Amino acid sequence: MAKPYETVIVVDAMIPDESIASEFDAINKLIETQGKMVKLDRWGKRKLAYPIRKRTHGEYAVFYYESESGGLSAELDKRLRINENVLRWLTVADNPVGVPADRLPEAEGGAPAESERSERGGRDRDDRGGRDRDRDDRDDRGDRGDRRPRRGDD
Repeated sequence: MAKPYETVIVVDAMIPDESIASEFDAINKLIETQGKMVKLDRWGKRKLAYPIRKRTHGEYAVFYYESESGGLSAELDKRLRINENVLRWLTVADNPVGVPADRLPEAEGGAPAESERSERGGRDRDDRGGRDRDRDDRDDRGDRGDRRPRRGDD
């Protein structure tokens, strides 16, 4: 069964438009030879959040494709690393856990089912008690007593 992937690529916007198009075509051909191209979404020229190799603008594109194994993403990663015109890229597997699309919570239009919640130990993410859970009790030092005076405060 083919796994869906998406790859976001940022190409140097300072090169000619024909070169940018040929870069995206080369990536498209590689995907077609080893997988199935689903969609190419070109976002166009955008300002980068921070300079990359002294460049401030990049041409963005997102490739949606399917592949039988991780070999295509590894080959794509290898070629993009060599290519000097590519500033950044990121490849993600669309459903890395392998949950069928009909069992995804957003497909059902709401919160996870009770059986899924019980598989997680009856807790949701909000029940973990994060970093701020005990901030109210700052004045209570417990068994440790008061702090020692600092040096120079004698």
